[in-house]
Amino acid sequence: MDHALPFIVVEDRQNTALRLCCESAAMAQEQLVVLSDTDAGPAYERFCQAYVHLSSNTPAFEKICFRRYFLLANHLAAHPDCRAFVLIDSDVLLFNGVGAHIARLVGHADFSGSSILPTDGWNPCQISPHVSYWTAAGLQDFVACLLRMYSTPTGLHQLREIAERFAARSVRGGVSDMTLLYLWAQASGNTVPINRVFDGQVIDHNVNGGTNHFVREFRVRGGAKRLAFVDGQPCLQTPAGETVRVLALHFQGAAKLAMQPALHRRVYTVAALTWALQMARRAKNNAHRIASRARRMADTLGFADAPAAKHPADGSTP
Repeated sequence: MDHALPFIVVEDRQNTALRLCCESAAMAQEQLVVLSDTDAGPAYERFCQAYVHLSSNTPAFEKICFRRYFLLANHLAAHPDCRAFVLIDSDVLLFNGVGAHIARLVGHADFSGSSILPTDGWNPCQISPHVSYWTAAGLQDFVACLLRMYSTPTGLHQLREIAERFAARSVRGGVSDMTLLYLWAQASGNTVPINRVFDGQVIDHNVNGGTNHFVREFRVRGGAKRLAFVDGQPCLQTPAGETVRVLALHFQGAAKLAMQPALHRRVYTVAALTWALQMARRAKNNAHRIASRARRMADTLGFADAPAAKHPADGSTP
């Protein structure tokens, strides 16, 4: 495989995260294409008509996440010479050697995404595309899977079951594009994770905390993975003290505020910022958990005069 894989970010907003993402790609000498289109065409319109909302996030947010795959399909149709690429989110920083690493890691797969290996019996059924390898054929097959899952009774039943598991545990989330990626990857045999340690190097799943492909895989400083620069290269450290070079860092959520200090090697600023953000996130999640339990208690007690409700994990988009 030619290791000069193009990187693509789908983002129509001009913001600080995108600017830093582009800056990191230039420093890493990787080709980065920014797709800023918002018209995803008739296939996406068909998807929106079939879409059923099964997430604690807003319908608009989830549909924007799904839209990027249709925008990518349109881009590949206009650029048939692009047979493989790496999709990244705008809150990802790239470092030297990331393209060559991914090309070696993926082998003959049509897709490789980022995931956490379940350990406690709870499987959220998610693969993240924030750094994900795709072939054109893989993307085409996944788009077809999206349309099929939301337009067939069997597909919708499977998605509703997953949404119910989130509701039963009072966990934020539910069905998203990450759910569909998981189900499609399982069915198509593209399950090997892009965020596993390979040849002493790794792609970050989420800078917040020490979990990567495995739970507590790396040491933490503040609220983030313990970042250090060794000979100018960003590195993480395992609990056993082994140094692993990190080739992409994902600043999920509010951790975007730490992108600039990370890019400019201010590792203690990264630690302090992410710790403060982690405390705020815990408070928000606790509030959601309490509210969910209160709603379930009210449902258990029952109110004879209450009108019939919709399916608890179902809701049509506007």
